[in-house]
Amino acid sequence: MEMKKRVVIDCDPGIDDCMALMLCFKHLDVVAITAVGGNTALELTQRNARHMAQLCGKPEVPVYAGYDQPMFGKTVRAAYAHGASGLGNVVIPEPEKRLEEGHAVDKLIEIFMNEDDITLITLGPLTNVAQAILKEPRLRERIPEILCMGGSATSGNFSAAAEFNIYVDPEAAKIVFESGIPIRMVGLNLTRQNRIMPKDVDEIAAVGNRVSDFAAEMLRFSAGEDGRCSICDACLVVRCIEPEIIPKSLKVHVDVETKGEFTRGMTVCDWREYMGTDPIRDISHEMECESPFEGMKAPNVEVAMEFDQARFKKLLMDTLRSYGE
Repeated sequence: MEMKKRVVIDCDPGIDDCMALMLCFKHLDVVAITAVGGNTALELTQRNARHMAQLCGKPEVPVYAGYDQPMFGKTVRAAYAHGASGLGNVVIPEPEKRLEEGHAVDKLIEIFMNEDDITLITLGPLTNVAQAILKEPRLRERIPEILCMGGSATSGNFSAAAEFNIYVDPEAAKIVFESGIPIRMVGLNLTRQNRIMPKDVDEIAAVGNRVSDFAAEMLRFSAGEDGRCSICDACLVVRCIEPEIIPKSLKVHVDVETKGEFTRGMTVCDWREYMGTDPIRDISHEMECESPFEGMKAPNVEVAMEFDQARFKKLLMDTLRSYGE
């Protein structure tokens, strides 16, 4: 039997986080979940994470609460996209599954200082991860890789320049991106290639089990009757499950802007070697110039560029059906 990839998931559930967890619980070995404030307050994100573990038949997966507020700056939430509870219009009772004692940051340090083969998946603001690195700098050598849903190779969503997860705590993101830990970034430029439409929600509802019913009820909030959503976090986790769904990534240097009046939270990707001649694809997906420009920094992030939506939707539907009746 093929061994499942071991992961720790730092997240702020969130509709798309919940969709990602549905995939992870079936296809990956989830060692722990650490919750952070982001899409909604920590009180709710840790509750939603516990609910998902219970709903998906994985009550043994421990859930730890971390930071609710960003390192600096004002608190930002995303009720407009996820509802006040983080689950759209879905109402859930307090989960029977209990929250673990101890802080998420301490648990991240404990796991990665003692384990060698675990990937860190981040689906929310990077506050917990940055605080863990500051508290235990040796994590820079101990975390094998970070799969990060955040940022964008092009434009943002919360602002013209910044994607929500990075905008919420850009100082934390800067610490993580400059840590030297290998980072694979799935940003908005990639997730915009996926669209969950009302007809997809109807197909999910037709599966008719407890997990698919919950998914459909959440997605009706974000996709609506005539809307669409990208379920960004679910697009990230397929890198661990079925990597062929993201067939093209490029290694470039990425800086996180923390001071700009209009660009705070922007992931500034250095595309100078990839500037092509095709106006439809301004950023070439192959290197155009091998001679480095003056002052260029070494690549520190692998940025996802292409997404196979049909293959993703098949994986999603097969996974939801696998939860049975």
